[in-house]
Parts: sequence; C-alpha cells; structure tokens
Amino acid sequence: MLLFNLFDDWLANNASYSCFLRLMLILRALHVNNERAKMILKPDKSVVTKPNHIWPTLTDEQWLKVETELKNLILADFSKKNNVNVASLTQSEIRDIVLGMEITPPDVADKTIDQIDKGGKEANNLQAVTTKTTNIHGEEIVVTTKSGYEQQVFRSHTDWRMRALSSTNLPQRTKQIYINSDDLKETGYTYVMPKNLLKKFITIADLRTQIAGYMFGTSPSDDDQVKEVRCIVMVP
Repeated sequence: MLLFNLFDDWLANNASYSCFLRLMLILRALHVNNERAKMILKPDKSVVTKPNHIWPTLTDEQWLKVETELKNLILADFSKKNNVNVASLTQSEIRDIVLGMEITPPDVADKTIDQIDKGGKEANNLQAVTTKTTNIHGEEIVVTTKSGYEQQVFRSHTDWRMRALSSTNLPQRTKQIYINSDDLKETGYTYVMPKNLLKKFITIADLRTQIAGYMFGTSPSDDDQVKEVRCIVMVP
C-alpha cells in the first residue's frame, strides 16, 4: 500500500498554514500556465522527486525562490487578462488573486460604483405613485410607491395562463392527425395505434413540455413485423 501526502515532508520544517499556502500557490500556477509552472518547479535535471513524494524535493531557500516565481506568474497572468499594472495592486488583492478569488479590476469596479450611484439618483427623482386596489373581501387598499422596482408589474416567466388557454385547443388538434410518409421504411415495423389512445395522449400533453410514454402491445401470429399497441404507460 502506498500513502501520498500533498504536503510531502513540508510539515517537518514549516507550519501547516504555510504548507497550505504553498500548495495553493502551486495549484494556481499549474492552472494558469501548466508548462511554465512545471519548468519553475523543476528547472533542471538535478532536481529530483522522491518515490513517495508528489512535488520536487527542494531546500527551504529553493522553495522561497520557487514561490516568488510562481506568484509572479499568477500576477502576470492576471495583469495580462485585465490590463492592470501589478504595482497598483494592494497586498490583500495579491493574496486574493493568488488564492484564486475573482478580483474585479479597479476601472471596472469604479464604473460599477458610478452606475449604482447614478441609479440611486434616478430612483430619488421618481415621483410617488398611489395605487388603489380592492381585495376579495371588498376592502380598499391604498399603496404609495416611490422606487422603480415597486412600480414594476409582475409577469410570470412560465406564462401559465397562456399555456392553460392554449391547452384547451389540444382536443381540436386530434381531428387533424397525419403521418409523414417521407421517413417510412418498408423494412421497418408497422405500428397500429388505437385512435382513442392517441387522442388521450395528445389531450394530456403540454405545448412547452415534451411528454413520453412506454408503448406495450402484441404482434399478430401471422406477421411479426406488425405491432398492435394496446396501452401506453407514462412515468409519473
């Protein structure tokens, strides 16, 4: 049996938190640039990896150098993707970037703050709207709204009312049933479907939801290529 530790033997000379940060640094660098990170971890043939270790065997001084290069690799990738100068980042932002947190570039953050401030000013300029409604008990309810979201009309994404009205026309569709003969093959099976079963299957359907069922039937004794459908079983 072989046992592997992601920290290798780092815990002998380092604290567990330092080992965790080193591991996160390696994994982030491998995610950002796999080939470059491998070259940093193992720059030449003199660096070996022990049989029971996962990472190269380095001294504490070598690990300090490797960690610095891995951090620079991660920051360079972030700087290239977001067009940000690394020198403008704070220590907390650098720590978050190294640990994998999504950091918003300063210019994008400033733009988002401006949009929020602008939206707040527009909300203050809205006029108060008073709405009178009557509930099922005949009581009159007066509501005064000032913000924009309070004046929006609720609309269901499923549009259940329109779907319910459209479903009432499904029985009318059973009067005009035809089969597309373009895809038929003489060598395939011939299915005999009872009309009442087909009508029932259509009327319980929905316009936006696909339904399916298992067909069960038998074949006549004189022709096994014909399948007479006797029932349809639908999964709840």
